[in-house]
Amino acid sequence: MEALPLDLSNAIDRTLVPLPPDKLRHACFDLSRRYAEGKFIETEAHRQAYIAARLPATYGATRHIFRRIEPFLSSVKSVLDLGSGVGSLAWAARDAMPKLERVTLFEKDIELLRLGQGLTEDKLFPLQLSWCRNDLTADEIYPLHEVVTLSYVLNELTPKERLHVLTRAYGAAEKLFIIVEPGTPDGYKLILGARQFLVEHGAHIIAPCPQNNACPLASLSQGKKDWCHFSVRIPRGKYHRRAKKGTLPYEDEKYSYVVVSPHPQLIPRARIIKAPIRKTGHVILDLCNDRGDLERVILSKSDGEVYLEARNKEWGDAWKD
Repeated sequence: MEALPLDLSNAIDRTLVPLPPDKLRHACFDLSRRYAEGKFIETEAHRQAYIAARLPATYGATRHIFRRIEPFLSSVKSVLDLGSGVGSLAWAARDAMPKLERVTLFEKDIELLRLGQGLTEDKLFPLQLSWCRNDLTADEIYPLHEVVTLSYVLNELTPKERLHVLTRAYGAAEKLFIIVEPGTPDGYKLILGARQFLVEHGAHIIAPCPQNNACPLASLSQGKKDWCHFSVRIPRGKYHRRAKKGTLPYEDEKYSYVVVSPHPQLIPRARIIKAPIRKTGHVILDLCNDRGDLERVILSKSDGEVYLEARNKEWGDAWKD
């Protein structure tokens, strides 16, 4: 379970205290409707609904991904977050990158930037934060950073704009380029398109794919039977439950992602692409392997330590054996 940092959670609560519950709930439903229609944040009420209902999920997804690629983040000192919104990724990066010194946040909506600055204040000190009002589709050059992130942005762009942003974002990434989208068939399709484009331009995939060849789930996704996505459980705070009229203390956020590098890297031989099935005396793992195949592995107690390792694995974990 990926919970918001306490300082961020408290800042969100303080921001939302003056808002009547019915107004927050209505704004949340309206924002969800706009997302479904291909429209996005427009009003102050939408921004408040976003930090109540969507920010915990986007933070959780990016933090979950960072855990999957932890060995590649240990020396990272700089991050460029494109389409940063209120800057939740900076919080996730702070917790995942022990040597991180600076984060540059590009966002077109000046009010989202101001809201992010208000939530953050000096809580991430001594991390150097640069809040920049930028239109990703107009900028010709993005500044070089070790890690570049593009989280829940591609779905807001036209096909032409996506190519513009992908080209410049990948060119700005010295070590890693990370893209995240909703774990829906449409979100996966965006990731698949970005993956193909980047591989064609020389990128090396780090995660989740264990190889650079065609995704073995691509053909299945056309009929929306299956697609590559993962899940993270998010605890719901008071305003989160109020905004969504939820009764459960948590929700599951589905996401799709790809991480690439301009340089070859040593990566795991396989990835667990579905929730492991744990039975009495055996575990079933569904894998995508480095040959570009889908593979089901059944491990029993007779397999010894490998079986014990498999019982502790989760959906999205690497698998080396």
